Parts: sequence; structure tokens; C-alpha cells
Amino acid sequence: MNNSVKLGLFIVVGIAAIAISVLMLGSWTLGRTYNVYAEFSNVAGLTKKAKVKISGVDVGVMRSIELKNSKARLKLAVNKNVTLYQNAKVRIVSMGVIGTKYIEISPGDSNYPQLLAGDTIESDASGGGDLFSQLSSGSMTRDLADAVKDLKIIMRSIAQHNEKIASSIGNINDFSRDLAQITSQNKDGITQAVASMKEVADKLNIVLTKLTEGDGTMSALLNDSQMSSDLKETVASAKDTVNGLKETLGRASTLQLEWNYMGRYNASAAVFVNDAGIKIMPNNSKFYYVGVANIADAGKVSDPDKASKNKLEALLGFRFNKAEVYAGALRGKAGVGASYSFFEPVYAPYRTLQVFVNAHDFTREEHGVRVDADARVGIMKWLYAGIVAEDVSHKADFTSYIKLEIKDKDLASLFGIAGVAAVASK
Repeated sequence: MNNSVKLGLFIVVGIAAIAISVLMLGSWTLGRTYNVYAEFSNVAGLTKKAKVKISGVDVGVMRSIELKNSKARLKLAVNKNVTLYQNAKVRIVSMGVIGTKYIEISPGDSNYPQLLAGDTIESDASGGGDLFSQLSSGSMTRDLADAVKDLKIIMRSIAQHNEKIASSIGNINDFSRDLAQITSQNKDGITQAVASMKEVADKLNIVLTKLTEGDGTMSALLNDSQMSSDLKETVASAKDTVNGLKETLGRASTLQLEWNYMGRYNASAAVFVNDAGIKIMPNNSKFYYVGVANIADAGKVSDPDKASKNKLEALLGFRFNKAEVYAGALRGKAGVGASYSFFEPVYAPYRTLQVFVNAHDFTREEHGVRVDADARVGIMKWLYAGIVAEDVSHKADFTSYIKLEIKDKDLASLFGIAGVAAVASK
């Protein structure tokens, strides 16, 4: 090979080497690429021909920057073998606080359509993720400024209360010094107190040992399972008894008694008769009545009249607000009845107007069932006046009457007033 050929080969190799170097240093791409675009409100520090990367791997280069609609529009040349999708994101990332910036692309999800040449990639508003990008984004800067502001307020508050803080620290120092002085001056007393506490603890331990391991009553109570079981049963039985007593007392506290007296005058027969009884009311919906009608001294009554005197009355009644029904013995005969209060409930302490209908003596053959009807008017809380039509199905005798209804509370008050009057009269 002559010198001319050698010289030609050397020149060709040198030119090739220079071309390769220029391509590498100039970030040129020999492979096929396609162009996509990205828009940012700020690209400060981004140089021309900046690298385009995906997960830190070079996939292209930035070709140009232009201003469009007050935003920086970047033209990115991406390798043809790199596929981007419609939900791809792009951001500007710095390699360090003062390092070179490059463009990072998140390619997106393959479930979305493929991004074509000339399309625009959505920019990621979150920034680069590194410290410099976060500081540049402004949010971290604002947070840092707020933190510094709060710190200044705290420091100012500390400065304003410096004297109080110093006084508190001085008080703590004085207390510590006094405590040390007291301790040093009373070492013997403190030692004796500790020894006394230890002695008490030892004695208590001995007592507990005797209780748990001895043969006394307390030891048997603590250790005998049968005695413990019996004690539990006794306590449970006592508890049940107390609960039963409480229930009984509770019922007794709600029980109401009402003493009734009725004086009846029959004008046609010129006869005055008396009725008396007691009404027991466990609640507002039920009552019991036991009494005697046509009260008379049996020794002073002639034989024909004895059949109608001193008749037992025993009733069970149920109340429904303004009405009540009852049944039992009426004037010594089986009977039923009902009443209605026009204004107040039948269980009220005072009823303005109340009517009654009673039917009894169902076995009477000559005139049939005896029916009485009466109406009464309340004069005061315990005094009523009324008129009754007796045996309306036969002869309808009209009898006027007065009735006293004295409850147990009223009776107690009456006895109290009588006692005070008796004392005052002495």
C-alpha cells in the first residue's frame, strides 16, 4: 500500500471520528424520532437541547422553546421506539439544588389511546419532586415562610415574658435548695420514718399471713370455699329480701285510701239513712270498695225492716279517664254499675258533675232488676250533694243526699288541725 492510499484512509477515519464526536457532544439523534409538545408557565434554568428522560433513561432531546399564549412551549423530539399515551405527564426536574435541569416524562397508561406526533403532553403541576423544584413551586416556600413567622411570634412572646420565666426558674432553684437543706438537716428523721414504715409493712405482712394460713374464723372465711359459697348465698338472699321490701314499700307509697260517708234522706218516707265505706285505690285505673249501706242499730229495727238494713257492699272497679265501671255486691245483692264525669277524670280529687247508674237484685221476681240512677255536684274538694232516683223501673223514689270523700292525706291534715286546736285551747 503506497503512501497516498494510507494518507487517504487516515483522512477518512479522522473525519468520521470528528463527525461522531460532534453528534455526541451536540446531543443529536441518529435514530428516528417524533415530535411532541409541552407547555409550562416557567422554564427558568432550562437550556436548549436539554435531555428528555423516562425513569432517568434518555429517550430524546428538547429541540426548541417558543412563547405561546404567555406560556413557554417546548418542542420535544422523542425516540420512535418510545410509546406515550394520552394521560402522559411531563415536568421539569433538576439534578440537584444547582444542577442541570432536564425534562422528565411519565409515559401514561396503556389503557389510554396512544399519543401521536404533534400532540401536546399535559404538564405536571406538582413540580419536579426534588427540593429545588418544590422550593420553586412556591407552596413549600409559603409553608416555610409561615413557619418562620410563627417562630418569630413565639420568640417575641418569650422575650415579652422573659422576666416571668426567669422568676419561675428562680423559684424552682429556691425550692430545690430548700428541699436539699431540709433533707440534709433531717437525715436522721427521714431514716427513722423509712424504718418505721418498713416495720409497719412487716407487721402487716405477718397479719395477712395469719389470716390466710391460720385456723381462725377469718382464715376459714377467706380459705373455705364452702363457707364462701354459703356467705354469697346469704348475701344474695338478703339482697332479694331487701328488693322485695323496697317493691312492697313502693307499692304502699302509691296506694291511696278514701273514706266515704253518705247521708240519704227520702222525703216521701221521711227516712234518713247512712252509708259508710272505704275505697282502696292502688292506681288511677283500678279501685276496691268495701262498705255498709243502710246502717242501723239491729236492736232498734223492727223485723219487717231488718231485711233492708246493714247491707254489705264490696266492689271492684276499673277506670277509663272520665268513665268507670264496677261490679260486686250492691246493698247486699249482686250488681253492676257505671259512672261518668263530665269535666274532670273520675280519679280526680274533685269532680264538678258526675252521674251514676246501678243495677242489682237480679233475682227479684215481682218487679225485675232494681235500677238506681243519681247525679251529684261537687261543692268542695271533699263534699258532694246529689239526688238519686231509686228503683226507677218500679216506683222511682227520689232521695237527696250529701257525701263526704276524705282521703288519707286529708284525714291526716284534719287530725293535725284538731291537735293544734286542742293544744291551743288549753
